[in-house]
Amino acid sequence: MEPDAKNVTIRELRQEEASEARDIVVSGLYRQIVTVRTALKILLTAIQLRPFLWQIYVVWGFLAAIFYAVSNSVLVSVVLTAASSLPASWGLVNVMFWQYKQSQRMELEHLYTWYNAKAGSKFWVAVCDGRVIGTVAVDRASDTEAELKRMSVLPEYRRRGVATRLMKRFEEFCRSDGVKKMFLLTSKVQLEAVRLYQRSGFAITETGPAGFRLEKLI
Repeated sequence: MEPDAKNVTIRELRQEEASEARDIVVSGLYRQIVTVRTALKILLTAIQLRPFLWQIYVVWGFLAAIFYAVSNSVLVSVVLTAASSLPASWGLVNVMFWQYKQSQRMELEHLYTWYNAKAGSKFWVAVCDGRVIGTVAVDRASDTEAELKRMSVLPEYRRRGVATRLMKRFEEFCRSDGVKKMFLLTSKVQLEAVRLYQRSGFAITETGPAGFRLEKLI
C-alpha cells in the first residue's frame, strides 16, 4: 500500500525531531555525493574560494614579476611561479574544503539550534501521521538574500506535492521577511529537483563543474 500524503503538515522543526530530520537530509546528500563525489568537491571548493580568487591572482602576478625581473625570461618566470605557488594554492583549496566540511558537520549535528540561533533563518519539516517525511531550510545570506537549503523528501512520499508545499512555505517566509533574491545550489545529478525549482520560478544563473546556481527575484 502506498503511503498517504494527504494529511501532511508543514511546520517548523521541533527539537525532538532533529534526529529524524538529519537522517532525511543526510540520506539525500549521500545519494548525491556517491554519484559525483570528486566533481562536488571541485564545485564546493570553487564556491568557498570565490571571494579569495583575486588575492591568489595578485600573489601569482607578484611572484611572476619578481622571477621575470631576475631571469629576464617569460618561460623561466612562469615555471618558477607555478613551482612555488601551485603547491600553496592546492593547500589553500584543501584547507577551505576541510572548513566547509566542518561547517556542514556542525550544522547537521545541531540542526535545531543552528537555524534557531541565526536571525532570518528557519528550518521546516513536512510531517505525516507523526513522521517527519521532508525538510527544507532558509539560510539568510544578507538583509535581502536568502538561500534555500536542505530540501529533501523521503522517496516513498515523492511525486505527491510534498516538495512543492515545502517550496511554497520557503517562499512565503522570504516574501514576508523582506527577502528580494532567493537562490540555491544543486548538483547536476539532481535534474528532477532542478525541474521542480524551475517550475517554481527559479532560473539557472551559473553552471559549475558539478552543479547549478539558481535564483529567483521577489
